[in-house]
Amino acid sequence: MLSVAILASAGIPLASQAQTPRTTPPAAASGTSDAANFCASIRDSAAEARFAWQANTLKTLEAKLTDTLKKLEERKAELEALTAKRDAEIQQTETRITEIFARMRPEAAALQLAAMDEAMAVSLLGKLPPRTASAVLNEMEAARAAQLAEALGGRRAPANRTPTTGVQTR
Repeated sequence: MLSVAILASAGIPLASQAQTPRTTPPAAASGTSDAANFCASIRDSAAEARFAWQANTLKTLEAKLTDTLKKLEERKAELEALTAKRDAEIQQTETRITEIFARMRPEAAALQLAAMDEAMAVSLLGKLPPRTASAVLNEMEAARAAQLAEALGGRRAPANRTPTTGVQTR
């Protein structure tokens, strides 16, 4: 064994390692290899299989998309119903508050509206009958009444003006 290793390391060929003449395979001689021939022979069927897989994947994704769109449409309808319900409740509440202020004495309504947020006060004054609104504004402090009247008329109140509260004292 040792002698075989020494001979092999010295570069002397062994009988078991007899040199065979190197010949080129026939496929290499013609310029194509077995792998190239194999790939060429299955190219069409591989392309068809790839297209079929892609079509199947697209159909699956399309089904998922359709399902998601259906769920979104259902959710949209549900949200629209809730929004309509909320809007109806807000309208009912606004109507009720307007009726309450319409039945109040002008002095009491003036105190309440003078203390309210300007947007809310303008909204209520706009929904009150003109006669009631004028009586309420008549009972308010002149500066606050002018501010609300300007806002009610669509003009913005000057920014440097601070809202005042209270009723007019006689």
